[in-house]
Amino acid sequence: MTPRQTYGVEQIKDMLLARLHDVVAQYAPPAEGSHTDFGKYFTLNPGRADRRVGSFCITMSGPEAGRWVDFAMGPRAGSRAQCACGDVLDLIGLSLGLSDPRDQLREARTFLGLETESPDVRRQRERAVAEAKARREAQAKVEDERKAKRAGIAQRIWLEATPTLRGTPVDHYLRDARGIDLARLGRAPGVIRFHPACYYSHTDQDTGEVTEGKFPAMVAAINRRHEFVAVHRTYLATDDQGRWQKADLPVSKKVLGDYAGASINIWRGQGPRGGKPASLPNCPPDSHVFITEGIEDALSVVTLHPQLRVLAAVSLSNIGYVDLPPNVTRVTLVADLDDNDTARHALDMAIARHRKAGRAVHLFQNVWGGKDLNDALRLAQQHRSEGAA
Repeated sequence: MTPRQTYGVEQIKDMLLARLHDVVAQYAPPAEGSHTDFGKYFTLNPGRADRRVGSFCITMSGPEAGRWVDFAMGPRAGSRAQCACGDVLDLIGLSLGLSDPRDQLREARTFLGLETESPDVRRQRERAVAEAKARREAQAKVEDERKAKRAGIAQRIWLEATPTLRGTPVDHYLRDARGIDLARLGRAPGVIRFHPACYYSHTDQDTGEVTEGKFPAMVAAINRRHEFVAVHRTYLATDDQGRWQKADLPVSKKVLGDYAGASINIWRGQGPRGGKPASLPNCPPDSHVFITEGIEDALSVVTLHPQLRVLAAVSLSNIGYVDLPPNVTRVTLVADLDDNDTARHALDMAIARHRKAGRAVHLFQNVWGGKDLNDALRLAQQHRSEGAA
């Protein structure tokens, strides 16, 4: 028998990462509801009686590849983490109930076929690991370049648009279709602009049919740490009575760019003594931020409480990932009243992520009729109008 070769822990981890999809398939296999979102693979936790996909995920690429977290599971004794988490070796231990790192390494060696390895096989393996690592680094570079290119295109779209909203289709859409009167706010949010002819393209995934053209649009800047990363577009058109509404397109709202962790900084609120408020990165200690899913809900919050700082996360899956400075210690998540399991799990995960970051979390959901806060705002306006009549 060929003597067992010696590898360090980091070398073992590199070998496992080179075969991460195989590792995950064996030690955290797919289940009903498994999916990938923002490069994170969601499946059942193999180390507990997990019945629903949603709280356990594994990062599949990038510098955090192989790391996993379970927001519904407590951390190990002595850990400073807010919930259970670990690396690719810990994943093997989690799956097989191996708490001793030596047992985890032994299982990893068996998985990798390292227990009896000739010098030639070892050289081949080391070469394959090095090549896989180089491919990961090359892929990461290509992905970074792609993101930068898309962010550049997105920013050009936003810069082409006009910041003056009064009297534009955006102004009419928000007031007439959404019950949001920008004039009452005294100023329009600087991140929102009007584009008179914004390019649109959509390909139906089932039929391959392509819809494209240029339409008026409400465009909003999406930022992460003061960096422009994406643009949100709400395409607009008039109905048969000449009122501005969302355009009758396959998907009337689209995002160009990578917005994971980013947000639309809708409103800064009010500064000390009613003065100019600080930017989000420079907000005062113990700041409180309201986070909504969409732009219209964010503007509804501002309409009701203009003193608040409000962000739009663009999607429910991103609410828990919004990047916030350390001075933000409290968040209120303004969530839609969804009745499906996927949405509820995503919201639970968002709450857990903010709590893990050390923030106090409050949840607001519309209970006055309709799905979201904007529905409630319009319903209240309708009732006031009927009462006045």
